[in-house]
Amino acid sequence: MNGSRIALCDDYEHPDSIEYILESVLMPSDDSLDFERLADEYNSVLLNQCFCNGACENSEICPHGAQYECLTDGGELVLRKSSNPVIECNDLCKCSRTTCSNRLVQYGPRENLEIFDSPVYKSKGLRTTVNIPEGGYICEYAGELLTASEAKRRLKINEELGVMNYVLVLNEYTSEKKQQVTIVDPSRRGNIGRYLNHSCEPNCHIAAVRIDCPIPKIGIFAARDIRAQEELCFHYGGEGQYKKVTDGKTCLCAAPNCMGFMPNTAIE
Repeated sequence: MNGSRIALCDDYEHPDSIEYILESVLMPSDDSLDFERLADEYNSVLLNQCFCNGACENSEICPHGAQYECLTDGGELVLRKSSNPVIECNDLCKCSRTTCSNRLVQYGPRENLEIFDSPVYKSKGLRTTVNIPEGGYICEYAGELLTASEAKRRLKINEELGVMNYVLVLNEYTSEKKQQVTIVDPSRRGNIGRYLNHSCEPNCHIAAVRIDCPIPKIGIFAARDIRAQEELCFHYGGEGQYKKVTDGKTCLCAAPNCMGFMPNTAIE
């Protein structure tokens, strides 16, 4: 994204015939003012660097720090429950990559994820082949970054064709006021994040993560400890913070408290 120098590692690929991308990219230009604003944000760089010479684990010292914590039993960095949104250290920061504990999403998805044919959802799904601790990073929900007007246009076409919508809308608030809206569509270009299904009792949740750009990455994290071979799911309604646009289809998650249908949402 925007010429990032950070080495993102992602060795996964699609079983479907769409373009695999490592992180979210701009939609094709439609010459609108909304696209110009989106492109300006996409090509901007965050300048709030840190000057740490330690691990960036203390928020009183590092302006970005204390958003992840290190597990004592294995050393994996996990997201703190109260950390949302997240700002990671980046290439402008003075801290060392080898000691910084505030760099996680920028390195790409975790290993040992597997796209498979889900018997529950009768579709492709994503599962883990190893245990994942609560707060563990899964992957980015990556796709094309859209303007609201383009998202509505694509949704209308999908509805007419009767095909699935992958559009996800991330709303960020400050003191109950909406500050930023990020819209991602992985239907044409995307990564493994597009294969996570909906669950009324999900084992994953989403957090906004910024690294070197004002537009956040939509990071997917473990909402609880997840066992090996467990399918990874998040709630498409997002409790107001994010929403994946659906048409109220029947929910297949089979959770004990399943609502019976997926959330029916629309882009404002």
